[in-house]
Amino acid sequence: MFNFLKGNKQMATATKIEASDIVKVDSEVLIERMVAISPNIVGKLPDRRMQAIVRTAMRALAEEVHAHDAGGLQVAGLGRINIRQVETEKNGTPNTVKRIILKPAKPKA
Repeated sequence: MFNFLKGNKQMATATKIEASDIVKVDSEVLIERMVAISPNIVGKLPDRRMQAIVRTAMRALAEEVHAHDAGGLQVAGLGRINIRQVETEKNGTPNTVKRIILKPAKPKA
């Protein structure tokens, strides 16, 4: 259990993610996964058009997340996005950081 939950004022330190641990997912990978889930989803759309649709949808979702300072967003098929402002202190200067947490939707069986 974290120290701050036991009444200790020290915050638990977050694990730093290295650049080698980050997996990039581009629109081509998402389209392949979409076709695997539902083969008829693409229909006769050209690959470039489908990639543009996926990129635009991701950009619109990112703009929606950045437009909110606090609260939650429920995104159909993706899950719930919780947004909150957290006060931190760096070098004696108070700082406000926006925390965005995704709780993915449960996969359909």
